Amino acid sequence: MGSASQQEEANILTVAGKGKPLRFQNGIFVYPTVTVAAGYNDNVAGTSTNEKGSKIFVIRPEVVAELKRQGDRYTFSYAGNFGHYTSSSSDDFNHNEILLAGDNYFTSRARLGWGVGYYSRSDARGSTDRVASDTPDRWHAPMVRLVGIYGAKGAPGRIELETGMLQKRYTNNRDVTRNYDVDVTTLSGRFFYRVLPRTSLVFEARNTWNDYIASTSTQDNSYRKLMMGATWELSAKTTGVVKIGRANKDYDLGSRNDPSATTWEASLAWSPLTYSRFDFETAQDIMDSSGVGNFTDTRSWTANWTHKWASYVMSNVNAGVVRSDYDGIDRNDTTKNFGVGFFRELGYNFRAGLNWTRTKRDSNINNLDFKRNVYMLTLEAAL
Repeated sequence: MGSASQQEEANILTVAGKGKPLRFQNGIFVYPTVTVAAGYNDNVAGTSTNEKGSKIFVIRPEVVAELKRQGDRYTFSYAGNFGHYTSSSSDDFNHNEILLAGDNYFTSRARLGWGVGYYSRSDARGSTDRVASDTPDRWHAPMVRLVGIYGAKGAPGRIELETGMLQKRYTNNRDVTRNYDVDVTTLSGRFFYRVLPRTSLVFEARNTWNDYIASTSTQDNSYRKLMMGATWELSAKTTGVVKIGRANKDYDLGSRNDPSATTWEASLAWSPLTYSRFDFETAQDIMDSSGVGNFTDTRSWTANWTHKWASYVMSNVNAGVVRSDYDGIDRNDTTKNFGVGFFRELGYNFRAGLNWTRTKRDSNINNLDFKRNVYMLTLEAAL
């Protein structure tokens, strides 16, 4: 569909592989990797009292199969994440993600990204505001996503249209989770106007429809964002996207309070050296209730520093803050995250790592405070 030179464009929805691929005669490249980890979690359920710690063993297999045809790119990917707690087996998790995606280039101006997939995951205990249960809430969700782009690289203007749908269904703890089965449909449009060779203004309209399946649900709503901002790539050292605007959530039930707020999304990357990179992200959202209150006004900030000390040794330091204000109840939470890791290459195909992450939640409701430390030793193999 496209010319050979278009193969070098950034992926739209296809997945990038890791490591050196296995190449087959039919033109398919396969990138298999696996990570095994062992460690300790000192507060598995995220409770304020009677914390329960446990050793944990994790295996994460991943594979990406890639096919290129006349400038178009197709990938099939699978990612698994399986964990076992030796002292709390009820918190074991089995996560799976399958995605078939394609990036099609019709002309130098028109291109399309598409993807269909399936998720199978769980909400760890303490990660939602629902009534506590003895096991994590497990769910699955088929999804579809389309991104259409019109505008040549370097043109004064570019248009992007995006839509997607996800059907989330819980499979256990149904006395509570039946109220959180939801169909999510999104539609958004973006217009980029180039004002400098590497800088464009961006205007975006986005709408999300949340349709809860339970007949007794009062959460059905439409969530609209109107934003404007800028995107830039000043050099190989500095890139970023900043958007600010207004968010409105309209509930189908007329008696519910329809919130509105200033909203923003920003992502900045700075590489002062070829072997050192800083990333910063911040966002504001009006989130649907996950158990208490009508909705949650959430503001988040995260920072990450990756540094390569030698050709075979690197480190990563990250920190984040999430501020959550609940509507309908007197509750506000501040959750702080911090992590540090060191990694060493062991030949071409292997990398060992040592990680520590700490989570601390402070709430105006004292019995919701908690602290958690997780220590992990990892070994990653790119086959």
